[in-house]
Amino acid sequence: MRGAVFLGVLALSVAVSTGFCPKAECEDKAEFVIPNFKANWFKAMEYCHYLGLKLTRVRSADDQLRIEVAINGTDKGTDTEFWTGGNDLGDQRNFHWYSTGGRITWFNWFDVESSYNQRRNYVDQASGNCIYLGYQNSDDLWKWGLGSYQDARYFICERNLS
Repeated sequence: MRGAVFLGVLALSVAVSTGFCPKAECEDKAEFVIPNFKANWFKAMEYCHYLGLKLTRVRSADDQLRIEVAINGTDKGTDTEFWTGGNDLGDQRNFHWYSTGGRITWFNWFDVESSYNQRRNYVDQASGNCIYLGYQNSDDLWKWGLGSYQDARYFICERNLS
């Protein structure tokens, strides 16, 4: 009985959080799943795997826009930060998507222009190795930041990695 209750609560927490498909009956069609709890980066990765998903990648402005729509469809809105699958844990200041090992080629860091030198300055001054997506109130935009893998944040699981 406890197992059935746990599974029911688990399904509800995932279904309520999903941006594109908030109803339980369409959960398996949602591109992104945003669980209703915070976790450190490794626990977030583990939980996404448990669901058969991966921590999300943000490969372009279009990818980020789809993720923003999913976030805005939850009760979390612009109040928090969300882990992605980007990190430099294996090679300091060379960022890769953990799910594919592919190098990150599109960036959207907080408070920097798009030039290579400015990105490097931000990254060199930031603490942390894992990329999160956070809301920048001053510009009304979602941007990337670096955080310690130990920090608890909400996170975004992605269904289709193409």
